[in-house]
Amino acid sequence: MDSDATGDASLRLTLDLDITDPEAVRSYALFRAPTPEHAAMATDNLLTALAMAMDPRRVTADVPGVRFLLARVEAAEGHGTAEQLRPGAAGEPTGRVPADPGIGEDAVAALLEASGRVAGVPLERLGYRADAEDGERARSRHRARLLAGLLWHAAAAMTDELITDIALLRSRGATAADIDEMFVVDNLPPQFAHRYDSRFASRFLAVCVELSMSLVSGWKEPACVAQELAIRCLLADAEFLVEQLELGPELPPDWLPLLERAFLADAGSMRLYDPSLDGFEADPAAGPPDVPSMRFEDWFKPFRPGTPRPPCIDPE
Repeated sequence: MDSDATGDASLRLTLDLDITDPEAVRSYALFRAPTPEHAAMATDNLLTALAMAMDPRRVTADVPGVRFLLARVEAAEGHGTAEQLRPGAAGEPTGRVPADPGIGEDAVAALLEASGRVAGVPLERLGYRADAEDGERARSRHRARLLAGLLWHAAAAMTDELITDIALLRSRGATAADIDEMFVVDNLPPQFAHRYDSRFASRFLAVCVELSMSLVSGWKEPACVAQELAIRCLLADAEFLVEQLELGPELPPDWLPLLERAFLADAGSMRLYDPSLDGFEADPAAGPPDVPSMRFEDWFKPFRPGTPRPPCIDPE
């Protein structure tokens, strides 16, 4: 390529590395794994984990006049599988690598298409105003459909990411307190991080799947603290997708408070996120009357006795 030309360029870099801490490599690869299948490969093969852990975007991060396009990372001697990496939405390296939500290039069209599957949540709950003037009615319906599609894709991403969290917790035999960063589990009340092990995360996955089914089959109000927390995690994933896909201008300015009011207005578990109330769950007298127990041991217990639960969730 001559000195005045612009365009694609290919560079071949060779790195000689010595693996000094195999478990640290594998744990980092699990953190970066974009899908459960990638997490499984990283768990099974150390060289595959190393290939997944490498980030060639950093090579060009400090070089002016160069834009990262595509790189291929693979372990030497034919081991492992290749990883192709592209930049984030804004062309910058991304610190968190989310599960692929399957949205594609036209995010608005994808969300509108997915909104038809969210049959369990009426559009009115998402801000649609059927009694508004024509223009405002159409605008509110469009935005409500976008929010419905956003919930669909956020639920799919949350499920995949939580599976990755479980694989990481299980491979390390650790709790969230021992791991720097996770996907879904990091959105739970942080004071209980030492209690979030793979067993807890597996039970929480079942709750998240139940929540996803409510979106499509008929919304059911949360039946236990864990289900309220699953909604909080769902909205956190939705917020992340809005940021990554730059959807803010398409949504109502108060879209997140709108969803919080729609799904968490009466959720006593939100007090678990308030640092000023830290420890209140251990003292029944500290909370308002008629609020269910917020003790960690009671998170999966139904608010109403006799509510059926799947065997993997049932605290008994």
